[in-house]
Amino acid sequence: MRKLIRKIVGDKKEGKTQEEPSGNNPLNSDIVGEYREICLARATDERIRERGQDGGTTTALLAHALEEGTVEAVIASTTVEAWKPEPVIVTDPDELIETAGSKYAISPNVSALNEAIASYDSVALVGTPCQITAVKKSKMYPYGLANVGERVKLTVGIFCTENFQYESLLKLLEDMGVSVEDVERMDISHGEFIVRTKDGDEHSVPVSKLGDYANEACSYCTDFTAEDADISVGSVGAPDGWNVVLVRTKEGEEVFQSAVDADVLEVKDIGEGNPNLLERLARDKEERIHTSMCATWRPYHPTVPL
Repeated sequence: MRKLIRKIVGDKKEGKTQEEPSGNNPLNSDIVGEYREICLARATDERIRERGQDGGTTTALLAHALEEGTVEAVIASTTVEAWKPEPVIVTDPDELIETAGSKYAISPNVSALNEAIASYDSVALVGTPCQITAVKKSKMYPYGLANVGERVKLTVGIFCTENFQYESLLKLLEDMGVSVEDVERMDISHGEFIVRTKDGDEHSVPVSKLGDYANEACSYCTDFTAEDADISVGSVGAPDGWNVVLVRTKEGEEVFQSAVDADVLEVKDIGEGNPNLLERLARDKEERIHTSMCATWRPYHPTVPL
């Protein structure tokens, strides 16, 4: 992404463009997955930043892809009632903005894939690492999911430590002394799961305490940064109001660069964030499988890769 890097380091006062630094790859790809470039980004549209999570990068990027005709539809998630998420196929950028923000319960976005590719020739999908991997496997082994390889043009993966069944989310909120009907916003920041209610109160619990509520399958997952995505986005390691973006593929690079060139996204160097924190959490998730239930059966199946 040489053009993007030049835009980040350009010297506006002198009217010159500095040489980009060699090797804009400060993170270990064995830990966070292969990537072409990494940077900090956020939406330039304040409306998206207000509705979105952190920098609103995912929403702005995909709204731009719809506007430019890069994709005809986006599979995202929306909340139908009391913070219960469900997948939705969106074709209008303004409608996509209405879906912005993280949902802290599982939304089965892949379940909408067949419907989307049956109706549209070019589709983007937003999902957690496991969902992104499912799409990649469908492209490689397309049994029952014809046309996935040619019609899914872009995948955007969201950083994920663990996720919750909706009923488990309700139990978590109950244990925090919060009714789901009173929730205004949920967020994870600085190691805390934070719930803000409509009356302005704030409740929080350390992320380290969420394991008992998480989906059991999350115990076996080693992918924090959605390594199989075209573009991965998250807040870990970013300053408040920004996202970390890992651009992994040529397709992702083209879409991301288009959004930067159109001033839909503003970017700055990853060095202004804390990439070491991102790498540490990715490493922690990769290693925790050794203490999960998976470790009890692995000695009997030594050829099964972690």
